[in-house]
Amino acid sequence: MNKLFLAAFLVLALSIATMPAHAGNIALTGHDDDYHCSYDPSACGQLADLVNYARNGSSLPVLTFDASSELTDSLTGLGIAYTNVNPNSGVTAAMFDHSLYSAFVVASDYTCGGCDNSPAGEANIAAQSAAIEAFLNAGGGIVGLAGGNSAGYYDFVPQTATSVGGAPSDGYTQTAAGAGAGIHAVNGDATHNLFFNPGTHGESGYYQIAEINNLYGNDTIPAPAAVTLICTNCSVSGGVITGGSVPEPSSFFLLGSGLLGGLGMLKRRLSARL
Repeated sequence: MNKLFLAAFLVLALSIATMPAHAGNIALTGHDDDYHCSYDPSACGQLADLVNYARNGSSLPVLTFDASSELTDSLTGLGIAYTNVNPNSGVTAAMFDHSLYSAFVVASDYTCGGCDNSPAGEANIAAQSAAIEAFLNAGGGIVGLAGGNSAGYYDFVPQTATSVGGAPSDGYTQTAAGAGAGIHAVNGDATHNLFFNPGTHGESGYYQIAEINNLYGNDTIPAPAAVTLICTNCSVSGGVITGGSVPEPSSFFLLGSGLLGGLGMLKRRLSARL
């Protein structure tokens, strides 16, 4: 029986040891909420949802990468504090400091039809992959908006996500994962790219779909199509997402307590039979 208790402690210790000290939240959407926020309350509401999810309860401001002012104007209207960097002017590793910023947010690609960022600026962000990995593992969040027709837009995301086609302005529905994360669906705001389902086409299996389009897809992705992806408590190593939806330490404690409690009950029953 002592061996059973030892095994239980080893399982619990291994679970805790392999869990990162911190992990961040990632939210990606094909909606250009930064562009639509100026006149569409629903898009503005989803932008706030995405940023709050990525901040994960932190009161620190966010770091924004916006070559113009659509994203920053929207965050100003929402009352979300930020520090903006024009990615066309250069991006440094020192910018990704989780002691200063709760999350970073990348404005939509210009191909959305009035949005701000360009492939050159997006490449400058993606070049800081090591700093972004450290930022996420330290608990920093990431928000990526519409990638549009820019094939490399999501390269700044650890284990880059896919950007495939788009869909019209209706047919969008919140999933159970989206409800749990507090991210609502947006209708009246067309998507400029969809995503492959998590676990397919190189998309990390740790993503969950927060929003789908039930009515429309495209030649590559049929409906229901993934529109908004999230990765909760997401950790990364070597450019690969290695964890997501990790239980809090209290959950491990409860798991261990339940396991040990069950072993204790088994021991008492065996003792009673002897």
